[in-house]
Amino acid sequence: MKLSIIFFLVILPLTSWSMDVLEISRLAIEKSSSLSAKEMEGQALKSDAFTSGRWQNPQVLGQFGSLKSGNVRGSTAEVSLVQPMPLSNKFSLRKEITLLALEDHKVQTDFFKQWVSHQAILATWKVYVTRELLKHGVERTKRIGLVKRYLETRPNVTIKQRVELSIISSLLYQLEKVQDLKKHEYVNAKSDLEFWLGRSLSEAEIPFAIPETYRFVDAHSLDTSKDIDLAVAKNAVRIAHMNQELVSKERRPDLFLGGGYRVENVVPENHFSYAIVGVTIPLWDTGSGRIEAAKARASRDEKNLEEIEKKLTLKQQKQIELVNLSIAQLKRFPKKFIDIHERAIKEAEVGFRQGLLDVNTFLLAETQSHEVIDQVFLSWLSYLESISSLQLMKGETFKWEKKS
Repeated sequence: MKLSIIFFLVILPLTSWSMDVLEISRLAIEKSSSLSAKEMEGQALKSDAFTSGRWQNPQVLGQFGSLKSGNVRGSTAEVSLVQPMPLSNKFSLRKEITLLALEDHKVQTDFFKQWVSHQAILATWKVYVTRELLKHGVERTKRIGLVKRYLETRPNVTIKQRVELSIISSLLYQLEKVQDLKKHEYVNAKSDLEFWLGRSLSEAEIPFAIPETYRFVDAHSLDTSKDIDLAVAKNAVRIAHMNQELVSKERRPDLFLGGGYRVENVVPENHFSYAIVGVTIPLWDTGSGRIEAAKARASRDEKNLEEIEKKLTLKQQKQIELVNLSIAQLKRFPKKFIDIHERAIKEAEVGFRQGLLDVNTFLLAETQSHEVIDQVFLSWLSYLESISSLQLMKGETFKWEKKS
């Protein structure tokens, strides 16, 4: 009996997954050391707010000594308790200032989270664009190399053919240099993205691709209410005015109330109980100088706010114009141009090999077509960078397409 063994080879499809925008944003925020430091600063401000509104701790004093009065000799022991009693509401003002600082810190932290998210998503787009530019550049270099070898193998080399070969060889050297630069840009872009995500990255995880049909985010209106510079400047003015008020109130004297007990260990033994009432006297008045300094800082912050308010509208208007310019360039270089000009390059190559085109015409067609292909990717990246900057000014998440 013949025994047959049959092996079944099961081939499983290789699947890859890519990150989505939410995953990119989450990882970048989670891995940001700067954001963690800001959160720790927030914890410190909360603790400051807790302690700044409380009164000073009471003071407990103890004294020991010897007593000599005529023939009477002995020792003394004394203890006293004194509680400072402020004659102004400076402690509540201190707490309000700290709470304002905590509010300002929260606004800046929320903005920083948005900024980190934008930077990580932009970094992902840059990896995609630089990778595509590198890929098309490699294909171009390979094509020119094949043309060069074709020229080298043609029989009956004439002066014209030698000149053509020299032109092709020179172009190939230049393309190899450009490819080194493109590879460098791609490696840097990938390193930047891995920095934001906190781990290494495979190409299969890059989720983005230029959409076939653009649905631009193009309805842009001025909105300065959430601009981070404006929010910080307004809060600085509020804190400066409260500091000015606090300095004037800290100039007032503090009242001290308390009591004490004293024992004189003599014959006969003496015991004393007493009350303590005290007031601080500012012999060296530094309060007036502090008030003038606080006034100057408040005026400085008010002027800074005025300047920011003047520039803010202009800044957003310029950014909207930049976004519109980017959209115009994208419309001028739609994604379909990639396929159109790749076909044009192949047709030019066929025409050259068939002797219908000379070297200069072929190279001109090939160079211009690749410049158009590069502009498709670069225009898209320019649009993403400009729309990201505008959305950050308005405190928005990163969106580059309208919802369908």
